[in-house]
Amino acid sequence: MFFSLHLVLVVGLLPQVAAAQALLPAALPSDAFQAKALLALSDADMIPAAYVTGQLGPPAGADALTVAAFDGHRAQPVSVKTLPISNSVVGPPASLALTPDGRYAILAEVLGPRPTAQATLADLPNGRTLTVVDLADPQRPRVVQRLPGPARVSSVSISADGALVALAVNPRGDGTGTPLWLYHLAQGQLSGGVAVAIPGWTAGETLVNALFHPSRPLLALTNQTRARVLFAEVQAVGSTWQLVPWGEPVALEQGPFLTCFSPDGHYFFANATYTGGAAPALPYRMPRGAVLSVRLEAQRDAHGQPVHLVTSRAPTGILPEGLAVSPDGQLLVTVNLEQTTDPLGTPGRSRYASLSLFAFEATTGELTAAGDFAFDGLLPESAVFDNSSRRLAVANFGQLDDPAAAGSLDFWRVVGEAHGPERLQLVKTKYALPVQRGVNTLGIVR
Repeated sequence: MFFSLHLVLVVGLLPQVAAAQALLPAALPSDAFQAKALLALSDADMIPAAYVTGQLGPPAGADALTVAAFDGHRAQPVSVKTLPISNSVVGPPASLALTPDGRYAILAEVLGPRPTAQATLADLPNGRTLTVVDLADPQRPRVVQRLPGPARVSSVSISADGALVALAVNPRGDGTGTPLWLYHLAQGQLSGGVAVAIPGWTAGETLVNALFHPSRPLLALTNQTRARVLFAEVQAVGSTWQLVPWGEPVALEQGPFLTCFSPDGHYFFANATYTGGAAPALPYRMPRGAVLSVRLEAQRDAHGQPVHLVTSRAPTGILPEGLAVSPDGQLLVTVNLEQTTDPLGTPGRSRYASLSLFAFEATTGELTAAGDFAFDGLLPESAVFDNSSRRLAVANFGQLDDPAAAGSLDFWRVVGEAHGPERLQLVKTKYALPVQRGVNTLGIVR
């Protein structure tokens, strides 16, 4: 009797449940990646331990650009294509940039391929090739331009209107005297590349990043040698350009490596790797890194000039080379190497890499740490949030114990809220996309 009555009640409720479900939007898989395409550069020439030993290790095929196209309804891409494009893991993960409309990608070679199978890291030649890839159809990417540029470009950035491209050039290449180059970009073609003087620059210092503001012709020029950033407006002067400082330089922390703006352009973020200074106090163990938030034009001085202020500082894992901000501007993540570049069997070798996650409060500029999240990773240099700000793709160079193994794009989900009942954290999903070994720099077509 109880069973029959229970069955009748359930059956009677079915039409009401169906009607209620019909009013709900179609549910997406919990790990669906919201983007048109994900781009990944892979350097097949060296293993991570080459930074320490100078030995490149066995080659693993050829350098490549992977273009994974997504439909927004699943974690896996609907198409994965590769293009043979020379690139290098050496330097910041900033050698790839996309136009604001997502139509074109511009890539810098940084270092060229190994000249012989027995070559060392010191034997790798400076790269000069700039490549433009058309992504009108992410399932059919195609190279539309290759041209020689300055030797050893460190970073590529594209202006908000898509008309200018800025290159930071390493002093070990053509960046000794004037490390900033600007190019015109029109219909997928680069032209008119010239070196542009940076006010107050000292020859030989390292411009590690030249980054365009998301909405105006303003560059953030990060001086790694002096650990500071200069904001400067780009002004056209005839057929070339000049830079006009916008406020005084802002002091950063030791070893700045990668930078980004908040989506609204009100804040600037910079990591600090703490490389290039004195040896660590503890044998084999490097200090933790940090990330800074800087409020642009926080106030005006007595002469009406903008004053930019550091609003927050938060510790990260060790060697936070990667840095990404979510599209909604509420989250920040650093990708931490954690000494996975040390050779196998040495005391300093880490058994894991990590991500450091932070909530960001735009009204105060405060960074609040959610924690460090360890994972099996090797030299993970780059990460990007998807359009939902709840999914994260991370570049994983290869496998810890196998220098010849493939790399991967690892996918993570954001769980919880900064101020909600469930604590904010990152959870690695079961899905990872295999790519050519040496994956180092990511880009996203939104």
